[in-house]
Amino acid sequence: MKKFNKLIMGGMALFMGFTSQLTIQPVMAAELELKMQFASPDGTPWNKMDRRFAKELEDILGGRAEVLFFPPNSVIPFKDWLQATGAGLLDIGFAWHPILAGKFPQMELLSLPGLTKNQTIASTVYWRLREQYPQMGNLYTERDNVVELATFVAMGSHLHSKDPIDELSDLKGKVIAASDAAGVAVLQKLGASSSVMIGPDAYLALQRGAIDGVLAAWGWVNNFKLNEVTTYHTLLNMNPGTYSTVMNKDTFNTLTDDEQNRLTSMLPMYYLYNTTDSAAAATKDIPAENIFTLSEADQAELAEKMQPSWAEWVEKANVLGMPGQEILDETVRLLKLYDQN
Repeated sequence: MKKFNKLIMGGMALFMGFTSQLTIQPVMAAELELKMQFASPDGTPWNKMDRRFAKELEDILGGRAEVLFFPPNSVIPFKDWLQATGAGLLDIGFAWHPILAGKFPQMELLSLPGLTKNQTIASTVYWRLREQYPQMGNLYTERDNVVELATFVAMGSHLHSKDPIDELSDLKGKVIAASDAAGVAVLQKLGASSSVMIGPDAYLALQRGAIDGVLAAWGWVNNFKLNEVTTYHTLLNMNPGTYSTVMNKDTFNTLTDDEQNRLTSMLPMYYLYNTTDSAAAATKDIPAENIFTLSEADQAELAEKMQPSWAEWVEKANVLGMPGQEILDETVRLLKLYDQN
């Protein structure tokens, strides 16, 4: 907590310096100034997504608000966005659930390796599950001091490496970062050393040779420029992560009832579009011979290695008072139902 308080003070100093420069401009300040921090640099799909979201937010608020953006990691590290938003350092933040281990047990369902293969369908299934099982939507506490605006399932993860890994046996002895704990568990079962790592850290670790590869969605490859430090890509389609866009509750409470309703009912499908578009941008220049698909035998072995994770989630859900097996079975049913339509 002391470390986070120092980050808060440092971020506030940066923000105050930034806003003090704004006050000397002759332009009239907006009634509301909403602070956001970019997730990735200019020119990336996530950056463009954030700008479109900001424009839509300003339109909803009738032009009385202006979104102030800060560069990636300039105010707060990626992993601390939820705390920073609750504390008011940011007004709108991004919560990547897997980096906050144990806080979102419900969302670990959608991160089970091998369960989902299409993020649009998986997100739709999650919204449906929230209607049937309300506890699936109880993600944030009063202490978090945020309001959930939108929650989605990301694309499945693939293996991006410096050297070719086209068979599961190639993983033995390798050091592989992963975007979430579910990926770490599977990689370890396959003989690799692994730990959870966020995109910017994975880039530096690959650049320095500290890791051999990273298990992450294509969005990371493009938005965190992992294509600069990896050459080969093995299609695994495992354990997608999940994430929310949240707003500081105190800021949210300054909005009118109509503005709140419009904001919380907004399902920004461009989030899904941009993540998919990011995958296309990441793969368009990769030679076909550098993208590998596992053999049928390896795919069968991988599926077997993933099953214990499913059973572990069921047991965890049961302990929390949720009908774990029932929810898992319903998830599988809906995924299949939606996939064939």
